[in-house]
Amino acid sequence: MSWLAGGDRQSIIGQLPALAAPVGNLYQALWSQPHLPPAVLELCRLRLAQLHGSEVEWRRREVTLAFGEAQALDQWESSELFGGNLRACLAFTEVYAMDAQALTDAHADLVKSYYGEAGLVLLVEALGILDGMTRLSLLWQLPVQEKEKEKEKEKEKEKEKGL
Repeated sequence: MSWLAGGDRQSIIGQLPALAAPVGNLYQALWSQPHLPPAVLELCRLRLAQLHGSEVEWRRREVTLAFGEAQALDQWESSELFGGNLRACLAFTEVYAMDAQALTDAHADLVKSYYGEAGLVLLVEALGILDGMTRLSLLWQLPVQEKEKEKEKEKEKEKEKGL
């Protein structure tokens, strides 16, 4: 159980007023910046959740993804759902999650070939924030919220109707 009272990350961070607004603003800025599409960041965030085994982060969604992308994320290297731009960012994300010092110029150059220098810098900064948030969720042992479970059930029903 968390040493801070609360059920989700926002409510816990909200108990630390000096941090709540700056952290919230920084996190929200990730999703509105012009250098990397929000869906790319979301896939990287979800891949971090998978790699770290964070169910609460895996179930949470910041942006809507294309059909099937989240479900195929553990097979991103071979799935036809992921183009070169996504593969470049996901490869970068995986190495970052395991050992950021193992990132090579080749990893960086591949990301830059799709998103430029600014996109690479944004990805590095975003991964630091997203990885940190995922690790905090694990450290604080955040439970999967009921509303997230319900959203997932609704999405599954929509998929079934679409088939």
